[in-house]
Amino acid sequence: MELPEEWQRAVVPSLPAAGSDVVGEFADTIYGRTPDGGELTELVLRSRDDGVLDGAADRLRHRAVIACPLGDVVLDTLTHRPAGAGAAPVVVVLNFKGNDETIETWPYATAIAAGYAVLTVDYQQIEPDDPAPAAPGVRALFPNETWGAVAAWAWGLCRLLDIAGRIPGVDTAGAVALGHSRLGKAALWAGAQDDRFAVTAANGSGCCGAALFRHPAGEDIAAITTKFPHWFVPSFAAYARHENDLPVDQHQLLASIAPRRVAITSAEADAWADPIGEYLAVTAARPSFPPNAIGYHLRPGDHDLLEEDWRYVLDFANRG
Repeated sequence: MELPEEWQRAVVPSLPAAGSDVVGEFADTIYGRTPDGGELTELVLRSRDDGVLDGAADRLRHRAVIACPLGDVVLDTLTHRPAGAGAAPVVVVLNFKGNDETIETWPYATAIAAGYAVLTVDYQQIEPDDPAPAAPGVRALFPNETWGAVAAWAWGLCRLLDIAGRIPGVDTAGAVALGHSRLGKAALWAGAQDDRFAVTAANGSGCCGAALFRHPAGEDIAAITTKFPHWFVPSFAAYARHENDLPVDQHQLLASIAPRRVAITSAEADAWADPIGEYLAVTAARPSFPPNAIGYHLRPGDHDLLEEDWRYVLDFANRG
């Protein structure tokens, strides 16, 4: 949809200048440092169904073992890849409710028709979304690291790309990191740290995702660190109601991915994610990118990852 006229007149607020180590600033201030490491040591094909989605795709389930310094992470992944010869570029995306639920709700046929494979896993297999989980996740498997759950999920997206590289018919060149809401934040943080992602796409990622802190609308630091303290480094909460004191803002996170490509999608009625703040971040980041290497899409509706969002991201990726 066309941007509302008042959005086109919106003014980018005064923003901090980028330092010499912007990604390091984000790690220290917000997300924590995602540690290097996590070696894919085992990948076992558990099932394969050929000719699904009206014969256009193969559906594969794998069990992956990733060795970390203090133990293993085991992931049960689901892959849809185009049927036939040749390797397809891959979209790696975490899901909220389990792999089987995505078969019912995600537009896999749209991705396959666009020429992409899709690889997913339940995000809580990587790190529980709980400030006091009953069982620890990957953050407990690296000694002497302080990193939030968003950074752990970003680590998981990078490990999915490792897995994709071991699956026949899937090509990691041209890989897309896609995420919605809190997992959109993770996708952006993964894209900022891992230059294997040709395209980074975040949908409705809001506060600590694509939305500017210095655009005062929607969720803010006080709200997000009160409800989800485990997502970030503990010191981040000190910036609640002091957003102007932050040494960074989210346009810099987008810009840190340049010259690789970024797609930001928003929903007009998704006020809590501050779609205007997301649009302004894209506007502020645009000078850091080559022509047409950062895109913004607004659709009607509310906070969800819909087929229209997928279509925009896939079209954007294919224009590269």
